[in-house]
Amino acid sequence: MKEFIQHLENMLELQPGELQATTPLIDITGWDSMAAVGFLALADRDYGKAVSPAAIKICKTVGDLAALVGQS
Repeated sequence: MKEFIQHLENMLELQPGELQATTPLIDITGWDSMAAVGFLALADRDYGKAVSPAAIKICKTVGDLAALVGQS
């Protein structure tokens, strides 16, 4: 989980430690449709997972995103 959070923080250009598994996506500065597309690329590139946009849409927290790539 820690490595996943670091990847997500880097992708979103956040400071280390800003995100936790329980952080609501709605509260993340920069989490928008473009960030979701970036997450799709991150999931594929770093974790070899094909994630659907519909799966991202139902996620509420960083931990939910982590679960999509098997990092919960």
